[in-house]
Amino acid sequence: MVGFDKRTRARLYLWLVEFTSIPTYVGIYLMFISGYGMVTRKATLVTFGILRRPNSIILHTLSPLPYVVGLLTILHAVAGLGCLIMRRVKNPKLAQILELINVLVGIFFAGQLTVLEFL
Repeated sequence: MVGFDKRTRARLYLWLVEFTSIPTYVGIYLMFISGYGMVTRKATLVTFGILRRPNSIILHTLSPLPYVVGLLTILHAVAGLGCLIMRRVKNPKLAQILELINVLVGIFFAGQLTVLEFL
């Protein structure tokens, strides 16, 4: 990424990975369980009655949870791949190109997610 030295980029990537890990973990869990809760009664059993079908439908389709989890997942993936590129790609020019592609794909994906959520 232009304008940031390698050390700053590495710290930013690591910070993003750490910051997004727990919320992404919890959010993906809720998305999966509520998805199952819409189609099977087993989710009610494993959540001790908290996620019945109506709650699952609200959580999975009517709340902002899918959008927020999507954005967190994109941030986590872009930062993780950025860390990987910085550690494994030895050619500095190739690393910069791959980092740029990584960030652009993340922005494109987030843009698509935003369009799908709000239009």
